[in-house]
This record gives sequence, C-alpha cells and structure tokens, in this order.
Amino acid sequence: MKRVLLSLACSAACLTAPAIAQAETSFNLGVVSLYKSNGLDQDNPDGKQVRPALQGGVDTSFENGFYLGNWNSTGKFGDARVEIDLYGGHRGQVTEAISYDVGVISFIYPGSGGGWNGSEAYGSLSYGPLTVKYARGVSGVIKKFGRLSLSVTQPINEAWQLQATLGMRNETAGDFGDYSLGVTRDFGNGLSAGATFSGATKKSQLGGAGDNRLVLSLVKGF
Repeated sequence: MKRVLLSLACSAACLTAPAIAQAETSFNLGVVSLYKSNGLDQDNPDGKQVRPALQGGVDTSFENGFYLGNWNSTGKFGDARVEIDLYGGHRGQVTEAISYDVGVISFIYPGSGGGWNGSEAYGSLSYGPLTVKYARGVSGVIKKFGRLSLSVTQPINEAWQLQATLGMRNETAGDFGDYSLGVTRDFGNGLSAGATFSGATKKSQLGGAGDNRLVLSLVKGF
C-alpha cells in the first residue's frame, strides 16, 4: 500500500505541476473527550466515558481535484501510542448536483510491530446534504473489511450544523451496524466545537467498544 500511496502522490505531483502555486494547504488541531470512530471506541480499554485524545493533521488540495493529507491521534493502540493516517485521492463533479471522492488511506501504528497497520480504498457520492460512501480494506489487519454508510450534513443556520450517519459492516468486518448524531458550532476564525452521540449494534460482541457515548470536541483550523 505504500507503493499505492507513493504512486498516487507522484501522479498528483506530476498532474498539478503547472498549478502547484494554486495548491491550498490547511492545518487542524483539536481535542476530543474520547476517540470514537464509526461507532467504535478506538482507544478505551477501560470502557470510560471520558478518555481525552489530542488530534490533528494537514491537508493539501490541488487545483485539479487531487489531494494529499495526514491525520494523527494520541492513544493506546497495543504497544503504539499514536495513530498516523496517510491518505490521498481525487474529488470532482459527476454532474452539477453530484460530486465524488475516491482515494486510499493507510493506518499506521508505530511500535505495534505492524500488527495493527492496514490500508483501505474508499469512494463516495454526494448529492446535496446526502453522502453515500463505501470503504474496503485492501491490506493488513483490515483486509477485506467493508463498510457502507449514508450520511446527512445539514446546516441549521450560519453557525450550527447537524450531522447524522448510519453504517453497516460486512461479515468479515463483524456484520454489525453503527450510528451517530451530532451538532457542530462554528465560532469563526477556524474554531469549532461539537457534540456527537455514537454507538454500534451487537454491543455485547464488541467488548464494550460499541457502547453508546457522547463525544465532545474542540477543533482549530488554520
């Protein structure tokens, strides 16, 4: 998968060379009360409601739709103490009303001996506030894991936004669903706060990782 990411990066660099000056780079840094993703606790061996994590990353978007990025989170992932995500892809329009996003992402856990590492490919279509996304593991511990999700992102007013997501994993990934409902408050100047209620079905089979949680977040973009 490193070869895939390198190839994608090279392709993006070659195709965007004439417009490299138009590339836009943004950064984000934030804190969450608990690292929970797609309905599952990612770092919560004790089943606590609050286990703060520091998170942040960088994104570069090019004029022709290609993008590259990195995102990181603190936590305890086996012997690793940080998760590093590297991703790249392309966004564009199918029609004036329908947009797409396709790419690959690698999840890296330094110090874990490689046992936690994995990569997936993803693709999504968006129409207005609705987004349908499918992600499929292509290497490592998540190989052949699949997840289909439907998300709604709806502005309430200029400051508030509502988000809701329903997801379903294939049999290889555990054959269970996940859900989330949250609101985000934009304070301006790149500062936002959020509150999201999230969990998964088949809780007893997930060792508590799918229990319902209320996750609070504070993020600064710059």
